[in-house]
Amino acid sequence: MRNHRRRAVRWRTILLIAGWGPALSCTSSTPPREPVCAQIFSTNDTHGRLLAAKQSWSKGRRVGGSAAIAGYAGRAALRTPECPVFIVSGGDIMQGTLVSNLTDGASTVETFNAIGYDAAAIGNHEFDWGIDVLRQRIRQADFPWLGANIYEKATGEHPSWDRPWAIVEKDGVRVGFVGMTTISTPTTSLPANVADLEFRSIAEALDRYIPEVRAEGVDFVVALMHEGAFCDSAGACRGEAIDALEATTESFDYAVTGHTHSRVEDTVHSAPVVQSWSNSTAFGLGRLDRDTAGVVTARLMEITQTYVDEIDPDPEIAAMVEGFRSEVAGVADREITTLAAPLPKPPRSGSGLGRLIADAQRAKTGTQIAMMNNGGIRRPLPAGPITYETLFELQPFDNHLVTMRLSGADVRAAIEHAIREHGVDAQLSGVRAHYDPTAPRGSRLVAVELADGTPVSPTGMYSVTVNDFMATGGGGYTMFRDAADIVDTGIVDLDALVEYIQRQPAPLVPPRDPRWLPIEGG
Repeated sequence: MRNHRRRAVRWRTILLIAGWGPALSCTSSTPPREPVCAQIFSTNDTHGRLLAAKQSWSKGRRVGGSAAIAGYAGRAALRTPECPVFIVSGGDIMQGTLVSNLTDGASTVETFNAIGYDAAAIGNHEFDWGIDVLRQRIRQADFPWLGANIYEKATGEHPSWDRPWAIVEKDGVRVGFVGMTTISTPTTSLPANVADLEFRSIAEALDRYIPEVRAEGVDFVVALMHEGAFCDSAGACRGEAIDALEATTESFDYAVTGHTHSRVEDTVHSAPVVQSWSNSTAFGLGRLDRDTAGVVTARLMEITQTYVDEIDPDPEIAAMVEGFRSEVAGVADREITTLAAPLPKPPRSGSGLGRLIADAQRAKTGTQIAMMNNGGIRRPLPAGPITYETLFELQPFDNHLVTMRLSGADVRAAIEHAIREHGVDAQLSGVRAHYDPTAPRGSRLVAVELADGTPVSPTGMYSVTVNDFMATGGGGYTMFRDAADIVDTGIVDLDALVEYIQRQPAPLVPPRDPRWLPIEGG
C-alpha cells in the first residue's frame, strides 16, 4: 500500500525546470489565499548505499539502505498528511558500492525514481565516470539534477544537460529548488573529467536564480547544496556551505547541504541548514509553513539515523535492491582475507589501513615511494572476514596507478602539501616524514628520509607511485603534473590492493611502522 500511495503522489506532482517548457502563469504578485505547509525530507552523500549495513558505530544493528529511507519518508507523509513531503538529495548519489558502480549508477537512479525523489544537487562524484555517463543518468532520472553554479569554460553558459533550478508542485504546494555543486570539484573529482567546466560562487548563483524562482509564484525556496560544513560540540558550525549562505543576499527558506559527510544543524538568515551524515544512514526532516500574509516560518524537526529495526522498510524497494545485489553476489561475496581487529579510516595522521594501501601500490609498481590521498580511502574495515565487496567500498573509484620520476624537491613539496592544519592528508610508503605541526603552512616539513634512513636529497631523482587522481593535480598535488617519465600503468588501485593482501598471512596484520613523525614538542 505504501508504494501505491507513493506513486499517487508522483502522479500529482507538477514539475517546472529552468529552461524546460513554459513558465506557469502563477506569479509572486498573486496574494496567497490560504496557508500552506510542506515537509522537506533530505538525504545527502548516499554513495550508492542501496542496502542496509552494520556500521562500526551501530552496535551490530543494521542501518540505512533505500528500503529504510522509503519507509521513513512514508512515515513522515502519514504523520502529517496535510503537508506534502518533498524528497531531496544534497548530491553524491551514485559512487561507492558494487551494486551501483557496476551499472555506472543506473541502479541507484532507478531506486531513487522508485522512492520518489523530487530533486537533487549535482555532487562532485557525479562526474567520476565522465560527462557522458552523467548525461545518461540525468536522462534516466524522474527528478531534476541541479547545478546553478556549473558553467562551460568555452561559452560561459550552463551545459545543455545542467539546470539551475526546478519547481515541484504537490497537492497545490509549490517549492522551488536551486541546486549548487562544491567549488572544489576540480580538485575533488578526477580533474580531466571536469576540465571543460568551471564551478562559480554558490552565493552568486543563489542571488541570481532565487529571484527567477520567486517570480514563478512559489510558496517556498530551498537551496540544495553539495557543499558542506562541520559543527562542533557546542553547536557552532563552520565551513564553505555556511560561508556561502551567509554571503547570499536573496532570501531562502531552507538549505540542504552535503559533501562533508557530517551532521549539520544550523540557522542562516533565519533559515534552517541541515546535513545528515552520509551513506543513507540518516535523514533530515524540516517543515515549512506559509501563512495567509505570505510570511514563511521554517524549522528543522529532526535528523534521524535510519535504523532498520525502527521502521517498516518498503518491501518493493527492498525487493528491487536485493535484485541488484543478487546480480553481483558472485563477485561481492568472495572472501579475500580476515582481520583480527578492525581497521579504522585514516585519521589526520598515519594509519595501519593507509599504510597497507600505500604499501600495496608501491609493491605492485616497484617504485621507491608511494603516496595515497586520504580522500580515496572511503570506509573502515571490520574485524573478521573481508570480502571483495568490502574492499571495493574501501577503494571504489577505479583509479589507475601512475608511476613517475620526481625530484627530491618535488617529493618534499608533495609531502609538505599533505601536512594540513589539523593533521596530514596522505599516507606514505617508502619514506618517513619528520614535521612540526605547529609551524606555519608551507614550512612544517623538517626532514624526509627513505625507509632505509637515507635522506631525500632535493637534487636527487626518485621513482614515485600515486593514483591518477593525484597525478593529474587532484587534491592540489600540482607538482606531480610536471614530473618526468609519467606512466599510467593501467593497474587499478583496488586490484593492486587485493593482490597484495592475498599474499599476506591471514589474519592480516597491517604495517605498524610510523611514517609521519611529529617532532618532539610539536
